[in-house]
Amino acid sequence: MDHAETSVTVYGKRAVVEALGAEGVRVERLVLARDAAPSVRREVQAAAREQGLEVEEATAARVHSITGDARNDQGVAALIALRRVRDVDAFTQSLKGAAAARPVRVMALDNITNPQNVGMIVRSVVGAGLDGLLWPQAGMPWVGGLIVKSSASSIYACPIVRCPTLVEGLWALKRAGFRLYGLEAGASADLFSLAPVHRSAFVIGGETTGISPEALELIDERIAIPMHGPIESLNAAVAASIVCFTVMRTSAKR
Repeated sequence: MDHAETSVTVYGKRAVVEALGAEGVRVERLVLARDAAPSVRREVQAAAREQGLEVEEATAARVHSITGDARNDQGVAALIALRRVRDVDAFTQSLKGAAAARPVRVMALDNITNPQNVGMIVRSVVGAGLDGLLWPQAGMPWVGGLIVKSSASSIYACPIVRCPTLVEGLWALKRAGFRLYGLEAGASADLFSLAPVHRSAFVIGGETTGISPEALELIDERIAIPMHGPIESLNAAVAASIVCFTVMRTSAKR
């Protein structure tokens, strides 16, 4: 995957300062408004000095033109390259040789279009220690301010596995020996009783449409989160979080 596809703009004091210190990030440009709040300027400049990075001084209007979010950028923006992004073929190649012996767990997203949901799912993927988040270029927003914020900047540590479409990504995983589990309300298999196989990928669909028919054709097993009372389904980010921690807990016991 070429460099341009991994470059994103982040903004706001917290997101930028955390990017400056993140191992999974290379900061390519740092722009700070001359009239940004003194506390913002001090913290950003101190973090930049610690990393040996040059700060580009600019007008507030210039920063706003870079971020497109004058209300929330706090007068600071950074162009960064995410280092933990690989295409799906490179990811599956990395599982050969000595790496083939260890279990691998991947989350895949289908038509999750709300950036806040995506960010919260990223946070769960990183927090649970999954090996990858399959991220289709079609049907999902790419990393932006809302995703960075809702992920609490954990996007910087997320092992992103990019693919042109979800179906293409799922096919690549199947060819590499992955079993595909699809989360579906009413499925007979119970997530909490599941024993994931050596290489497992879990597909989460959108709240209104669920998993697309094209992706469902590739699913090996449909699983459900047991529900009680009148509740039929959960928010996609909540469901993904339950899946992440359940499968990693199960894996640790095996």
